[in-house]
Amino acid sequence: MVALAIIAGMFLLSHGVTFAGVGTVTPTIVTTPNPVNGTVGTMLNDSATLSDGLDPTGTITFNLYGVNDPTCGAAPIFTNIVTVSGNGVYSTSTGFTTVEAGTYHWIATYSGDVSNDGVSSICANEAVVILPRPASGAGESPYIGIVGNDIAFSPFYFSEKHQQFLLDQEAIDVPVCFGSFPSVTPNTRVPATGGAGCEQFRSNKPINQPEICDVGGTVIDFAKGDFEYFGNPNAVITKQNAGYFEWWIRLPKKPSGEINICIQCGILKPNTFTPFTGFNAVEQCAAETGERIGTAWCTQDQVDPPTNPILNGALPKLTVMAYPGPYAPVDFTPFHLTAYKNPSNYNLTTNTVTDDLPTNTHVAMTNSGSLQVLDGSTNARVLLKSCMDKCVVAKIPVTDQMNILGEVESDLEAGDLIQVRLTIPGNNTVDIYCHSQSTRLAGIGEGPF
Repeated sequence: MVALAIIAGMFLLSHGVTFAGVGTVTPTIVTTPNPVNGTVGTMLNDSATLSDGLDPTGTITFNLYGVNDPTCGAAPIFTNIVTVSGNGVYSTSTGFTTVEAGTYHWIATYSGDVSNDGVSSICANEAVVILPRPASGAGESPYIGIVGNDIAFSPFYFSEKHQQFLLDQEAIDVPVCFGSFPSVTPNTRVPATGGAGCEQFRSNKPINQPEICDVGGTVIDFAKGDFEYFGNPNAVITKQNAGYFEWWIRLPKKPSGEINICIQCGILKPNTFTPFTGFNAVEQCAAETGERIGTAWCTQDQVDPPTNPILNGALPKLTVMAYPGPYAPVDFTPFHLTAYKNPSNYNLTTNTVTDDLPTNTHVAMTNSGSLQVLDGSTNARVLLKSCMDKCVVAKIPVTDQMNILGEVESDLEAGDLIQVRLTIPGNNTVDIYCHSQSTRLAGIGEGPF
């Protein structure tokens, strides 16, 4: 009988079967590095969840392996040992501050005891990617935010939270969601669980018209409206038609100053493209919103000197709102941005307001000669000239400051979503062409357009 047992044991061992200690159990260990990525200088920690053990005691040893050791075969560059007392979550008591870029790996090893076998995590399961710091002396990071996640292509955008945003985009697939409508709710964080979660340009008109500010296009067949053009497809709202253009743009970095909101759309006197007759019409028929237009081809009504050549009631109205991104605080609620009306006068008219929480006192702004909330009202109208930038300077939001609408502002961060909406009234006098790149965000003093 003993001989048969020995033979059976040798057979099992030859086929890779091993035995736990007599009367012991094998716990499960699941590990999570913190953080999973960052830039040089980031402190790395690790945690391990020990489960299925029999009142386990002993220790967990956390070993960190350097960027040139992808298999964890060399000596660890950092070790931290913690005491185990039962199943549960155990974390490093001190961390390791990174000094070079690359991929680090953790291994967590439970020592075992008289009732529990030892167990370790797997090297490949705990990779931590550390990116280089921006070049010294680079100064403030310039940024330009447009629809399209363009932020991934500029070397100037390096920052810890920006890098996290880029990695989130890759891991969670934050798309440019053409064709679907972001929900107008506070839930715009990543991942998008019912909220917007994406950048987008949209309009109530089809986005299938030529880029009229690019005069490099050619016409193939006038009668069929067949043409070739460069640039981006446009939506167009024609004379005497109401509509809207809307951009949802994520900030590529935390603004350190006022925010420049620049809109550049093509504005044409009506009937220019009936059918499409060539890009030279842009130069001949350029107009501005609200312009009093005549009935002949590309003409303007002659007005008496005292008469305003612009119909103020026909001007587009601008709405700009901030929505929370992936790194916003949980109490961030959407709010309208407030713009400066007169760059030479930054005086703030304020009131002190106490809300329903006695400890929360806010400084509330009021519209004045220098400020106007961008709420799409009559006082938030803009005049656009064809293919020229119209820039509105928005005050940098400040946490716990309240705008005239009673909305509490929050500091903005990389990944926060800015909604820019241009509402066209029904008495519009011109044809307005806008596309996904027609609105751009930039920090004052942080980067040119």
